[in-house]
Amino acid sequence: TATLEVVQKVCDKAAKEFAIEKALNDMAAAWEGIQFEVLPYRATGTAVIKVSDEINSLLDDHIVLSQQFTFSPYKEPFEERITDWDRKLRLVQEVISEWLGCQRNWMYLQPIFDSDDINRQLPAEGKRFSSVDRLWRKTLERVQKAPDVLAFCDDAALLEQWSKSNNELERVQKNLADYLETKRAAFARFYFLSNDELISILSQTKDPNAVQPHLRKCFEAVHAITMK
Repeated sequence: TATLEVVQKVCDKAAKEFAIEKALNDMAAAWEGIQFEVLPYRATGTAVIKVSDEINSLLDDHIVLSQQFTFSPYKEPFEERITDWDRKLRLVQEVISEWLGCQRNWMYLQPIFDSDDINRQLPAEGKRFSSVDRLWRKTLERVQKAPDVLAFCDDAALLEQWSKSNNELERVQKNLADYLETKRAAFARFYFLSNDELISILSQTKDPNAVQPHLRKCFEAVHAITMK
């Protein structure tokens, strides 16, 4: 009976270890062929990424699974592999989160700093945006050639790049908002316009007609003015 108990324990342990090994193999297999969708963005000459629901679900599910393995009494033969999976999945999730944040900021600011007028009025912010824009374009070129999610995002330097880029773009947005406030302080009727509407005017200073669509918001009963 004692021998049977020992055999039973050994078999039970082997079965539990096999279950962990199989789950780890299944996780690796699930990521094969999982790629970013890289989409050309307007007439910018560059692109943006699309992160599918499948990518987000795999990350969430596999992070939970790797955490469960971390607390398993049967993890010892696979401890290094489990630790590496946990580290990799968390890093990839962080990279994607920062990347998408940067993408949102870049998509908002890109058409603004595409304007020579805005760059002339805000040269320091123009340079700051341009620096991030160059990084963006280089990285999107790379991911177009190698769109594998896990391989591309398992990169601590990439996380640092997006984190710094986000800080820079947030600073640009803040200084842009402050600049718009100075314009409103100088001409109070600009308070009737949204930031985007005011930017639309400031980005076309050489075109007096650029103000026409916004006149009715600034001046009651004025729909248009004739330029001579």
